[in-house]
Amino acid sequence: MDISESRHRSREEKSAATRARLTAAARQLFDEYGYHNVSVTQIARMAGVTHAMINVYFHSKAGLLYALIQENNASQIDKLSDTVPMHAPFEEKLRHIVAVYVKGDLADPRLLAVMQAYYWQWPAETEVQNRLQLRQALAPLLRAMRDAPQFTHRTEEELEDALDAFYAIYSHGLRPSIYDDASIPSCIELILRRSKPLFDGLALAAVSVRE
Repeated sequence: MDISESRHRSREEKSAATRARLTAAARQLFDEYGYHNVSVTQIARMAGVTHAMINVYFHSKAGLLYALIQENNASQIDKLSDTVPMHAPFEEKLRHIVAVYVKGDLADPRLLAVMQAYYWQWPAETEVQNRLQLRQALAPLLRAMRDAPQFTHRTEEELEDALDAFYAIYSHGLRPSIYDDASIPSCIELILRRSKPLFDGLALAAVSVRE
C-alpha cells in the first residue's frame, strides 16, 4: 500500500468513526429527551465534534434521524439473513419473521415513535431510499409467500399487494407498545392475529361468480 492509499484509508476510517459517534450520541439523546428537544449542538458536543460535522455527514438533524432508521432496518435485515426455517410451513416462517421485526423495532419504543413520525415529513428522495431498504427487509416474507403451496395460484402482483397490506398491519401492531405499554410478545401475537385473515384470504382459490 502506497502513501496515498494509506492516507485515503485513514480518512475513511476517521469519517466512519465520526459518523458512528454522531449516530450513537443522537440515539441516546433522542431517546432521553425526544427528537424535538435535542439540538445539533448537544449531539455534536456529546460526540466530541463540532456541530458542522452533522451537516457534513448527514446534512441536518433530520438526516441524522434517518441514519438511525437505516441502522435499525439494516440490523433487522442482518438478523433475518439465513435464519428463516427454509422447509417450515408458512405460518412458522411468518412467526419467526414477525418476532425478529418486533424485537428489533421495540428495543427502543420511544425512539421508534420519533422515527414513525418522521416517515411523514422526509423528502421524496429519502422515501425512495427507504422503500428500497424496506423492500430488502421484507424480502424474506415475500420469499416465504412465493414458496408456500397455498399461495401458488396467486400472481406476483397479488403477493406484492399482500406484502404491503401486511406491513400496514405490522406498523399499526406496534402502537400498543408505545401508547399502552404492551409487551413485545403481546405485540407479536396481535400482529399475527390481525394478519391471519389476510393470509387466509390469500390462500383461498378464486371463486367464479355466476350471473
